[in-house]
Amino acid sequence: MKFSLKPSPAFVRDMTDGHSVLGLALSTLLYIVCVSGTLAVFYNEFERWEQASELETLAVRPAVYATATEQATALASAQGEKFNSVTFTIPNSDMPRLVVRVGKIERYLGEDGSLQGAVSHDWTHFLTYLHFALNLPVVLGVPLVGLIGVLMTALILSGLLAHPKILKDAFSFRMAGSRRLQQVDLHNRLGVWAAPFHLAIAVTGAFIGLSQVVAFAIAGLFFGGDVEKVEAMLYREKVAIAQDAGQVPLPDFEMILAEMSRLAPGHEQNRLRIFHPGREGQMVEIVTRVPGRLVWGERYRFDTQGRLVHKEGWSEGEAGKQVYASNFRLHFGHFSGFPVKIAYFLLGVGMCVLVVSGINIWLIRKRQRGAPAMRLERVWMAQVWGIPFAIALSAVAYLVFAVSAVQVFWLTTAVLSVVAAFSGTVAGWSMLLRGATIVACLLVVIAHVSIFGADAFVRASLVANAVWLLMAAGIAASCLYTWARRRTCNFAPSVRGAVSSS
Repeated sequence: MKFSLKPSPAFVRDMTDGHSVLGLALSTLLYIVCVSGTLAVFYNEFERWEQASELETLAVRPAVYATATEQATALASAQGEKFNSVTFTIPNSDMPRLVVRVGKIERYLGEDGSLQGAVSHDWTHFLTYLHFALNLPVVLGVPLVGLIGVLMTALILSGLLAHPKILKDAFSFRMAGSRRLQQVDLHNRLGVWAAPFHLAIAVTGAFIGLSQVVAFAIAGLFFGGDVEKVEAMLYREKVAIAQDAGQVPLPDFEMILAEMSRLAPGHEQNRLRIFHPGREGQMVEIVTRVPGRLVWGERYRFDTQGRLVHKEGWSEGEAGKQVYASNFRLHFGHFSGFPVKIAYFLLGVGMCVLVVSGINIWLIRKRQRGAPAMRLERVWMAQVWGIPFAIALSAVAYLVFAVSAVQVFWLTTAVLSVVAAFSGTVAGWSMLLRGATIVACLLVVIAHVSIFGADAFVRASLVANAVWLLMAAGIAASCLYTWARRRTCNFAPSVRGAVSSS
């Protein structure tokens, strides 16, 4: 019996197919993160869009906090809700709505501090959780997305290093060339010109996603596994209070807010939190946005008489704390106003195109080498256009039928991928799903207008609906481009299928 260490052709073929499927799966996850992240740039606008008719104001009287605290804690106690604090969203430029949260209860407030309707941002939360955790449990999803950020960083750096003529070809774009040359030029130009943005997003995403893993590692190496000591380097320890502490009046909010304005003039206040309200030792925490800084804010704690107890130091403390606190706003583009959000959105679209063109180049090369992967091409095309379609469909289902956006998105994506693996053509899936996505985006706007009427065309709702319409218009333009190119170009048979799959 002859024994050979050389693998059989069938084994090699199976391993190659498995490698290709794994590569496509990772590319799909990267693509989902990019598409959802591009839309999540406007997550503040989408939160307000979901409940477009709620009162918006930037002026709040200090007495409102006391009234709302009494009503919110009474409601929480009546419902058996356990709580140690009451948190307010102070109306600000990103969220000009007054909101109170006690435990799992979250309500809007009237101008007099009275409790109004419940806060519901389920679709926006789906979108943001899709971006930073792929809707998985946070302990699994966040590190996974962090690893995807590491992969993306490696792809960007290796792509730049693999391009020896990076400056010479900086303005090269062969529109009249073959589909492969077009995809290569599109991929390389986007990769070069937007490289600083792509690197910033990838590195900050990896940092945010893996920070918890790093915290566990540091705790194990230097603090005997005590993660709380690591977190204390970044966060103030929780306010403790004796279990038998007596009842006392609520803090003097007018004095505290006046002192806050004196200590930090020009800071935009966005959160107020009362620890153990109405108990001895209660404390008030206010978080502000620091002008001209990337850190997510600065945190101040006061006693009941308005005396400053502690300043966190995110904006002026240790370098490590400042770097950590700056990652989030840099990653989501929430600095320097609305123009930066628009820039992040457009650059995010470019990042999505970069991912798609990279896989397209690989698939076209396989075709040209005589080893086409038709099933992978169909599945990939179903995902390229099916993922935006599934996101838009989830918004329609949520607005009209209050159906879980998470279930709609993942079920739609899975069904499209499975069906495409066994039927259809690449070009057919491309045109079908582009048309379906256009219709779904328009239906989102129509549904929103039918629910909220004139409120759908003002403030944040106008921005969010404009995003849906821009998506529809952009995809429609891509359909027109594909149609025009098919009519005016005569491609070689080996490339024609790949061209029509764009």
